[in-house]
Amino acid sequence: MKSQFSENFDYRVLGRLKLPNFSLQKTAYVQGAQRLTHSHENPRFVFVLSGAFSEIYERKKRECFPFTTIFRPSFEKHSEDYHGKRIVCLRIDLQPAWLKRLCQYNIKLDGSADFYGKKLIPLIKKLNNEFDNSDDVSALAIESIMLETVVATARPERKSFLKRKSPRWLSNAKDFIHAEFSSSLTVSEIAAAVDVHPVHLARVFRYFYGCTIAEYIRRLRVEFACQALASSNESLAEIAVNAGFSDQSHFSKTFKRLMNLTPTEYRAAILSR
Repeated sequence: MKSQFSENFDYRVLGRLKLPNFSLQKTAYVQGAQRLTHSHENPRFVFVLSGAFSEIYERKKRECFPFTTIFRPSFEKHSEDYHGKRIVCLRIDLQPAWLKRLCQYNIKLDGSADFYGKKLIPLIKKLNNEFDNSDDVSALAIESIMLETVVATARPERKSFLKRKSPRWLSNAKDFIHAEFSSSLTVSEIAAAVDVHPVHLARVFRYFYGCTIAEYIRRLRVEFACQALASSNESLAEIAVNAGFSDQSHFSKTFKRLMNLTPTEYRAAILSR
C-alpha cells in the first residue's frame, strides 16, 4: 500500500544509516502533524526518544511516550497523530530474512505490539548512541542491540546462563575475537565459530565481560593502536588501517573517546618519557 500524507504532515529527517540487515532513520515531527493510513513493506521497530503521539492500527489505538518501543509487521495499516512537543523517533526497518532466521530458534514477533519497561530503556539509549556516533563497528553493535531487543519483546527474559563459571565456548569466542578484531566481524559470524545462538552469545558475553562485543572490539583496536603509536613510526592512517578502522577519522574519534587523548597527544606523551 502506498503511503498517504495529510496536508499538515510535517517532519524533518535528522539522519539515516544503512546496514546489511537494517535501515535506520531518526526523524523529528512537528506538533500537530498527522499522517493518514499507510503501511511499510519491511517489518519495523520504532523507538520513541522524546515527545508523544498516538496512532490507530488494526482498529485499535495506542499512545506512545518517551522510551515506548513499537513493533510493526510488514504491511500493517496505521495512521499517526503527532500531538506532543519535540517528538523524535528512531525507526529501524528489518530485512525479513534476518527476522526469519530468528524463527529457527523459536524467537518470533507475530503481530503489532508496543512495549515499555526498564529493561528496554538502556537498549534504546545504546542504540541511539550508536546511531549518533556510528563507526565501522556500529553494524556489529546495532546487530547485538537488536538481537537483545527482539528477545526482550518476543518472550520473557531467561537467565539460565547466569552461572558462576563462564562456559568454555565463551573463552573460544574471546580467542576468536582477539584473532580477528581488525576484521569486519558480525555477531552471527562469531556465534557460528563457537556454535551458539547469536542472542545467547551477545547476552552471555556482556554478562561475563561487562561490555558488549562491539565495545570489546573497540578496546582491542585501541590497545593495538597504543602499542603501534609507542613502538613504531607508522603514520596515523597506517595504524588506523592495521587496527581495523575504516579511516583515520574514525580511528581518532574512537581513540579520543576511550583514552581521553588524541593519538597524536598519546604518542607525544609516550615519547617524552
